Amino acid sequence: MATSGSFNTNGYEGRYLTFTWSLASQSAETNSSVISWSLKGAGNASSSWYNAGNFKVIINGTTVYSSSTRIKLYNGTVVASGSFTINHNNDGTKSFSASAQAGIYYVAVNCTGSGSWSLPTINRYALITAASNFDDTGAPSVSFTNPNNAAIKFDLVANGSVIATRTVNNPSSPYRYELTNSERTSLRNATPNSNTLTVTYRVNTLSGGSVIHTSSQNATMTIVAANPTISGISYRDTNATTTAITGNDQNIIQANSTVSFTIGSIQALKGASLSNVKITVNAVTVTSSLSGASVSNKTVSFGTINSSSSLNATILVTDSRGNTTTSSVNINMLAWSLPTAIITCMRRNNYYTETDLTVDADYSSLGGNNTITIQYQTKESSSSSWSSLVTIQDDVTTTINLDNTKSWDIKVIVTDRLGSTTYNLSIDRGIPIVYFDRLNRSVGFNCFPKNSNSVESEGLVLDDIIYVGSQVLLDSGYLDTIGYQGVLGAYGYKLIDGIFGGVSIPQGYTRAYRVSAQVSTNNSNYAKVKLNNIESNGACSWSGQTMRALISTNIFKESEIVLEPTYAYTAKDGTNLYIGNTASGQAYFYNVTLHAYLVKTTTTIPQAREADINLHDM
Repeated sequence: MATSGSFNTNGYEGRYLTFTWSLASQSAETNSSVISWSLKGAGNASSSWYNAGNFKVIINGTTVYSSSTRIKLYNGTVVASGSFTINHNNDGTKSFSASAQAGIYYVAVNCTGSGSWSLPTINRYALITAASNFDDTGAPSVSFTNPNNAAIKFDLVANGSVIATRTVNNPSSPYRYELTNSERTSLRNATPNSNTLTVTYRVNTLSGGSVIHTSSQNATMTIVAANPTISGISYRDTNATTTAITGNDQNIIQANSTVSFTIGSIQALKGASLSNVKITVNAVTVTSSLSGASVSNKTVSFGTINSSSSLNATILVTDSRGNTTTSSVNINMLAWSLPTAIITCMRRNNYYTETDLTVDADYSSLGGNNTITIQYQTKESSSSSWSSLVTIQDDVTTTINLDNTKSWDIKVIVTDRLGSTTYNLSIDRGIPIVYFDRLNRSVGFNCFPKNSNSVESEGLVLDDIIYVGSQVLLDSGYLDTIGYQGVLGAYGYKLIDGIFGGVSIPQGYTRAYRVSAQVSTNNSNYAKVKLNNIESNGACSWSGQTMRALISTNIFKESEIVLEPTYAYTAKDGTNLYIGNTASGQAYFYNVTLHAYLVKTTTTIPQAREADINLHDM
């Protein structure tokens, strides 16, 4: 704020004009300021004076001096002076500007200047200087200035409505509202969905009983101690089946009882309404909507509770402001699960018709109120019809007659007062632990042997294929063309049958082989190996030589080999080892190995599988 000021015009050869002003007076009554001003010659010039004219002074948009008369303009010559009244804005503020001009030495205007300033504010009305935040139980207050000691009307406004109003003659600052209960209720009701409310303090300056000015400022009212209240929480089992077992609706059976909660009273406070109630038990939550300011005897159906031990139910009530209140109630649980049983059922000596069945049941006590029933029924495995159910005692061996020439299915049903568990058993034909078949000259362990001259266990022939050993035929090989390439050969079976050196071939057995290798490829080509007409599967590694895949033929009898012209020696037919490639990419072969077996002549080995990739035109 300025109470004085000045500016200089531009000049001619060092001579110019200076405009100065100072505040003479201010009037709150007229809301105006009076300034004194003057325009003088100034500056050191090469000449002591210059002819000058066309003077003009403009203040706040008004020309206060204008003259075309030329005068001698010395340093210090007073061209013009006076006073000027400036009216302020309604709020007492005011900024103004001034400008001056002249023609120095020349007739035409060649020297100009201007300036602007803000005058001190005229305090005409009462103005708020501070407004307090408050809670709904406290007293709001507002600080203010009142330079004219006017009567003031104090308003407290929320959501556009005046909640509290007071008119006071010449009040002192700060002013404190002593709210009535009705006014507090109105403020609380103005914010039903939030714990905060924006209020507006209004300080109204009165003149002759009329408002001539209003000063406003916002503040915040906070709702405190307004969490909803709950009381009278209870629960009960509404399932007639389970209450008939327990005889007490306060005993809840795990996963079976239907639980219902009742809350005697729920109250929202201070203008809020109720939103919902959430009941959480064992990490399961059920939500029920609420409305209004109060609810009595609210019932919430929760359903079943899957817990084997007693636990707390948490009740959470939320109002429209998001305020919550939590309470809890302990639920008395009775552990329950479907009955189980350890069942043994077997033919005597694993062979006879007499079959012993024992069922050792385990079931939930339910406070001593539970019971168990055990039943069984049978059928031949090839039949679709079951026998009638027979009830047996818990943990007591029952003998059942099941024809030992047939296989049987047995169904055991263990039932308590709430559920049942079914077990399905199979009883095979009567089979001795060891059986000597003199006609087939075979032995069966837990089975009847099916083959001649064999030793079998539970249907598996133990001496069908006997592994002899292995020999590496080729350490490494390389191929980057399509097709097979021969790498080794020998007349007859000399390439392979030497592995049986020193091995006597038992009666009823023959020689058999398998060829395996490690391979890698650099592209999508597949690598394979072959012994005459016996071909392996193919593999592709699509990587460097350290990424390898294992390939192999099936086991084949020596008699399955079709002899062919011997590689590099065609005088007689023999056996040849080949490496193969499906495309022109690089293929590497390592540890091409021959494996030897003794195989019964009566054993049928599955035909060699087709290679994963067919090697066309090889």
